[in-house]
Formats: sequence, C-alpha cells, structure tokens
Amino acid sequence: MKQNLSTSGRPVSRRTFIATASALLLAACANDRRTFDLGGRSELSIWNWADYVDPTEDGAVGSVDRFAADTGIRVSYDDSYEDNAAAFDDVIAPALGGGGRVGYDIIVPTYWLAARMLDRNWLEPIPLEIVPNHVNIDPSFLTPSWDRGARFNMPWQAGITGIAYNPELTGGRVPTVADLFTTRFDAGIGMVREMRETVGLAMLVDGNDPTRPTLDAAMQALDRIEAAATSGQVNRFTSFQFADGLASGELAAAMAWSGDIVQLQRERPDIEFVIPDEGAIQWFDTMVIPKGAANVAAAGEWMNFVYDPANAAQLTTWVQYISPVIGVRDELVALGGESAQLADNPILFPDSTTRQRLYTWGSMPEVDELAVEERFASIIGEGE
Repeated sequence: MKQNLSTSGRPVSRRTFIATASALLLAACANDRRTFDLGGRSELSIWNWADYVDPTEDGAVGSVDRFAADTGIRVSYDDSYEDNAAAFDDVIAPALGGGGRVGYDIIVPTYWLAARMLDRNWLEPIPLEIVPNHVNIDPSFLTPSWDRGARFNMPWQAGITGIAYNPELTGGRVPTVADLFTTRFDAGIGMVREMRETVGLAMLVDGNDPTRPTLDAAMQALDRIEAAATSGQVNRFTSFQFADGLASGELAAAMAWSGDIVQLQRERPDIEFVIPDEGAIQWFDTMVIPKGAANVAAAGEWMNFVYDPANAAQLTTWVQYISPVIGVRDELVALGGESAQLADNPILFPDSTTRQRLYTWGSMPEVDELAVEERFASIIGEGE
C-alpha cells in the first residue's frame, strides 16, 4: 500500500541498490508517469503506489528498466496510486462501472479492493499460460475465499500494521494498542488512513476479532477512535507520513507500516516497531488486470518477471516488505551484504509464533462495510 518515505525532505537516504550486470541506464521522466521505450513489440501500463519498485540509480538498473530490456515491452509506470478509496471512487468505479476501461493494464490495490473488483466482474483472469512463475506464490496467498488459487490476482507485497514509537518521546515501550488511546504523549500519536487497519487495531483493544468483523464491533472501535481524535490524542491521520513524523519528533508513536519503519531504522535505529500484545493487522497489495485491459499478455509477462525469485529479491531489498514469492529468502542470502541481513529480519520473515498474532480484515456485508467506511471518513476528515 504502501508508500515509503517521500524522496524530498525525508530523513532516510535511499540505499545504493544492488548493481546488476546490465549496462542499460534509462533516464526517467520527472512526472508521475515514466515511460521506458526500448522499441519493443508491445506496451504495458502500470498504476502502483509510490516508492514501491526499485528505481534505476547509482549505477544499478531498476526492475522496470530491466523488464523493458529483457522483453522489449514499452512500460508506462504511474506511481500516483495513493489511496484505495479515492482510486475506487474517482477512477476505477466510474470507468469499469460504466463499461469502459481504466487505462491501465495492471493496478496494485490492497487485497480487499481487489476482492470488491472481482465481485463486480471487473477483473481479467491471470493469463497463466504465460505466467509459469505463478507456482512461486507463497501458499498462504492462495487461500483467500474471494480468489482461491489466485486466479485473478498476484500479490505484490505484504506488510504488517503495528506500532512504531520513539522511546525518548514516549518515555519507554509502547507494547499495546490500548496505550495509543490511554497514554498521553506530548508529541501526540498518528493513525493510518486505511480504515481496515486502524479500525482493526482498535477492535483488538476491545477483544474483537478483525478477521470476523461485525458492524457493532467496528462501531465500538470507531467510538474509541473518534474520542481519541476529538480529545487531541491523535495528532494526525496519515497516508504514509507517520515515518516523517516519528523522525522529526512530531509524533511520539503511531500505527505504522512495517516496511517503512524497517527503512527508517537504517538512519534512526532508535525508532522501535512492535507487534502489539493484542496483535497486529496483516495486509497485502496485489496486482490485478482490470477488465478490458488492452495488453493482458504484457501484464502477464510483468507478473512472471517479478515472480522470479531473483527479481523478487531485488524488489525486497528496496521496498523491505514481506515478499509473497517463494525462494526470496534464499536469494537474499545469496546476494550477501545488506540483502543477506534482511533474510534474518523477523519483520520481513515473521516466524510461526508471530504469524499467529497477525489478523487480516475479513469480509462483512457490503452495506455494513460502507457504513463503517463512511463514519471513518467523517472522523479522519479531509487532508493528507
């Protein structure tokens, strides 16, 4: 989902990415959509979150450029995807709901929005005949009830929404979600603008199960969130700026995405990330092919490319989220250096005990879910 720290004015300097054998370096356009033209036989248009793919820089060739060089496919890569609800309301639903096209061959929504699109018959099936690396999907991503076997989606990255905090500003550990609501911090706290994550964590405080959400349980959690916002306990609701807030001291603690904090810790090892005692929320963003996409075959080739474990390992070194690709851990070890260190990171490779404490938001009647979304939107208000 997940955007990493912005490339301007952020405290974390990007790492020098692993050099590849290829000597091809292409200059990217300065706008959101960058086009890489190698005079290929086809085109591919991708809409993804910002900072969610390794770039070409410092003598190393990024995944998009390597794919273009390997396949001859011209890629238009738009990294302006920032919010699931806005993407659905402003782009996806108006286009596909009216029988038109979105204009992208691949979109990378969070799983729940992909499920909603599939329910409306707005997705093309994965062209499995040209995606042999589909077999590399981690089995845990093959079981969701909305797409068993992953015939209409291929996960991009997964992550954990837990608690990050600055011990100097909190005065010690922040081990529970309840602490975010009951402990006053001078710098305030941050919560994410993704309803299923913020409401899901708040549900855990009340002993409710986010994997089986009910309207009553969600409204109880929203009462808690609204009270915290009204009292000033919540400093801000953020899309991804919690990392900047923690680094600057604007936030003492925040609901936070695991990969962003792993990156932040490179420059700020004092910032802690924990799986709360109550548990944490696990999510994944996933590649889908919208109905009527012009270049389904090219989309399949991209999916196959990023599901090669060696290519997936290079993505993991950059984004530092949980890879859905089997074999990535071994590839990280083989790469050595920083990549090998990531192979031992329990946030990227949680053990079975940790996995038992992770919850993924389940399904609820759409009318109830829309009611929860509407109230959550009214609480977080307008802004970033």
